[in-house]
Amino acid sequence: MTVALTLMLEFLHGLAFFMLGLFILFIIPRIGRSSILWPMPLLALFAFGEAVVAWDPVLAAAFGLPTDPTGRLSLLPIGLRAVPTIIAYWALLATNLSVLRAADRPPTLTLPLFILALYLIGLTAATVWAGAEETAPWAHMAARIGLALPGGLLALLTRRQPVQPGTPPVFRMAERPLRRVSVTMAAFGLLAGILHPSLSLLDLPISGVLFPVLSALLTLCGVAILSGLIQTLNTVQVQVEEWLEEVRQAQALAADRERISRELHDGIIQSIYAAGLMLEGVRATIPEDPAAAQAQLSRVLQSLNQTIQDIRRYIFNLQGGFPQSDLVSGLEELLRDFRINTLLETHLTVSGEERKRLSAEQRQHILQIVREALANVARHAHARRVDVRLLYEARTLQLRIADDGVGLAMTPTATGQGMRNIRERARLLDGTLDIDSAPGHGVTITLTVPLKGEV
Repeated sequence: MTVALTLMLEFLHGLAFFMLGLFILFIIPRIGRSSILWPMPLLALFAFGEAVVAWDPVLAAAFGLPTDPTGRLSLLPIGLRAVPTIIAYWALLATNLSVLRAADRPPTLTLPLFILALYLIGLTAATVWAGAEETAPWAHMAARIGLALPGGLLALLTRRQPVQPGTPPVFRMAERPLRRVSVTMAAFGLLAGILHPSLSLLDLPISGVLFPVLSALLTLCGVAILSGLIQTLNTVQVQVEEWLEEVRQAQALAADRERISRELHDGIIQSIYAAGLMLEGVRATIPEDPAAAQAQLSRVLQSLNQTIQDIRRYIFNLQGGFPQSDLVSGLEELLRDFRINTLLETHLTVSGEERKRLSAEQRQHILQIVREALANVARHAHARRVDVRLLYEARTLQLRIADDGVGLAMTPTATGQGMRNIRERARLLDGTLDIDSAPGHGVTITLTVPLKGEV
């Protein structure tokens, strides 16, 4: 019964570390060239090596192989049985040596490879001197004491290592789960480097009872390391996604600022500058020709009134704070502000019921499309009225913005930045955009957005 229990726990032990190795192979392409996480391939080698060490007697029992003269079940020839143990625990030692060195100098495998070379030279000499059968048990024990135990002690040192000033914030936030991984690797090194060799030297009745407990503890170590790495990856992924979103928002804001700055310089500032020059001319003309000065002053006032309308339009474009819970309320507020700023007549019609839920991002894009369209009307259309119709259908939402202005062919908006912004937002909504216009008959913009998810 004890043998069967030990083999079952060894199978679970190997499974835990095999899953750990697979997970590390999965995340290696996602961590790139980070100097903090670069030893992951070594950790994967340790995990797979430990899985082989644990599954070796299980597979030998499954194939019905007898124990060898040393009392061990194994699929491997006696001269190669220590190889998986050596590889696994050298990789554990190399992982923690690399993490320690990466704190202040570029990571390197020089020292781990030197240690491995010394170990292999000693093992070869012992095998030649005493024979493979005599050397095999001691090779396992030497690998555990000489490689796994130092690897565990080094993991304790990495846990106490302070975070370097140049460490990116995203990895600082993952510091806690990474340190839990270090503590677990230290526990593994102590169990595999001290407890396992000690049990191997005990009499069979005692060791036969304690080996299942050791297998269970090593299995828990594998599960804990896997759990810590998963939490680390999730933390890093969430923070990277938030950072990317902030970068996208900053780029969009910079593009908007550049566009507005350009339009202000080419439009409003130039208009004000021209009005100032005209006023200088009025001042010089008043003594000689008051009638001409009065006519020129009227032109200045007309230019300033147009500039005031342009300033109002820019203020309208820069307004923010859309309602996040209700698209209809956001449209009503948008049209109300537009009416106050432009004195144009506006009308909103809503048909159907909202049966599919819109996300906050979808509402934001839709309201921005309406705002950009209204800004184009205020600037170019020379319209008197704007009608906005919102239609909820079973699988789509349709938004129609129509004005009674001069039409798109008479305005410069077709290839302008505003229309490009509208088309880009329609693409982000996975929607379609139709623009219908004729000279003297205004412009009608129709946005159709597919809806997903029940309310």
